[in-house]
Amino acid sequence: MICPYCGKEMTQTFIQSSYPIYLNKNKAHFFPSGDLSSRTLSSFSITKSPFVKSYYCEDCAKIIIDLKEKKNHETGVRKRSHRR
Repeated sequence: MICPYCGKEMTQTFIQSSYPIYLNKNKAHFFPSGDLSSRTLSSFSITKSPFVKSYYCEDCAKIIIDLKEKKNHETGVRKRSHRR
């Protein structure tokens, strides 16, 4: 992928976590959990750690995540849990 800021080639990388990865509008205060308006980028699985494919530009220090490249991604918002 070409960096939209400097025009140089970006390196394919992976953002990994031991927790599910969410795109939130607000910063999490304690544990990084999504709220009802957050988008799930990668869910947790016992067999593999959560990750998101990304592209990194070393010159610009920018990371780009193409959400359409991720297979089986959730396009909606998180659903309210039935537990209270």
